[in-house]
Amino acid sequence: MGVFLFSILIQAQQIRTLIYNQQAKFYIYEAEEVVTIYNTYKADESTLINERFQILGKFLNADIAIVNLDGGQLLGQPISVPLKRILLEPAFKGKILSGNNVVYSGKLPGVTDETFLVGVPLKGQNQVIGTVIISSPLSSIRQHVQSLLWIAFIGALIGIILATILSMFISRKLIRPLIKMEDTAKHIAEGDFGRQIEVTSEDEVGRLAHSFNVMSAELKEKIEEIERYDRLRQELLSDVSHELRTPLTVIQGFSEAVLDGLVKSKEQEQHYLKLIIDETERLRRLVDDLLDLKGLEAVETFDEMDYVVLNKLVQISIERLKQLAESREIQLEVIIPEQQVTIWGNSDRLKQVLTNLVDNAIKHSESGGKVRIQLGLEKDGAFIAVKDSGPGIPHEELENIWERFYKVDKSRSRRGTGTGLGLSIVKKIIEMHHGKVVAESELGKGAMFSVYLPLAE
Repeated sequence: MGVFLFSILIQAQQIRTLIYNQQAKFYIYEAEEVVTIYNTYKADESTLINERFQILGKFLNADIAIVNLDGGQLLGQPISVPLKRILLEPAFKGKILSGNNVVYSGKLPGVTDETFLVGVPLKGQNQVIGTVIISSPLSSIRQHVQSLLWIAFIGALIGIILATILSMFISRKLIRPLIKMEDTAKHIAEGDFGRQIEVTSEDEVGRLAHSFNVMSAELKEKIEEIERYDRLRQELLSDVSHELRTPLTVIQGFSEAVLDGLVKSKEQEQHYLKLIIDETERLRRLVDDLLDLKGLEAVETFDEMDYVVLNKLVQISIERLKQLAESREIQLEVIIPEQQVTIWGNSDRLKQVLTNLVDNAIKHSESGGKVRIQLGLEKDGAFIAVKDSGPGIPHEELENIWERFYKVDKSRSRRGTGTGLGLSIVKKIIEMHHGKVVAESELGKGAMFSVYLPLAE
């Protein structure tokens, strides 16, 4: 019996020590990643840093915070008063100032539940400027330890010698996934997000490994989403700057020419002034389209919705563009069914969609060509197809035409003064009507844009 109890005590101590050490290493790895995140982003990007901290905190099931040397909150989740007292203790603060990591487990003053936390120095300009704190309740770790001890105890009942050998074998088998988790967590801390662990059991450790895999995949997805939004923001700033630069340069150049007296005739002066007005109008359209797209992205649906008869809407929209088509010698072919086609939507926005698509089709068609506009029914929805007789769009470009400021200059000449935002606005409006818009094209045979909308109940 004494050997039995002695073996149980040895195993309990080994398991407890190993799991606590594994958890401490795991938190230290993640705290060092937090230091990297803090030093990577700029100070004015605190919102983005906090978003990444929230994702990482959810993944670790722990609280993450960055404090200065006086315990003041810098970033992350707010820290409690008892925790702040621990941080300001001379022993704790002294280790941080000397550049060492700190691991603490136990009760905080005035707090019932025990806490497990690590502190990692935050360095800036080769000196310690604060502390990264990752903390979680100690109860979850103890529950796991108790689960492992109970399995070891059951195995030990088989026999003193056999139970000791068997329980050690089981302990190693159960802890192996934790070691893999440590290795995987290290890779994640180094930026290899989404890394997975092979799940070989359905017990507590197997479920923990499965949860680890799910959280790792979610972490990768969230990180990629944040990076995508950051990339889109940078691309938007770059595109807007590019689109503004050309008209501003033209306006400045012609204005200086007029002011410096380089214009020798009244006709030339009128020509320069017309170019300035044209570029100013282009800038105004660009700003209007940007504001329109921003307004659409800020809401999920339109306030003014009603039953819309598409037959009438198509006729009204095409009537407005007949003069433009005639000036370019483009024939408009309109196909409208006798049956009334009704949807639930915003008529003004739908007119904007149709006008944009038909206007593009006219501008991209050769003189003497034809643009066909067809309204019809398909299954439980309605469709409006706009087909032009232009040069067409390369297949590899079709997915990109919906991006902001994207222009297929090599294959579709932009004779007009488009801003490159029209198709982005069209796509957003149709999606807000729970529909979709697709583009089909073949080089030399024109392009067709089809809008699909659900019928009104």
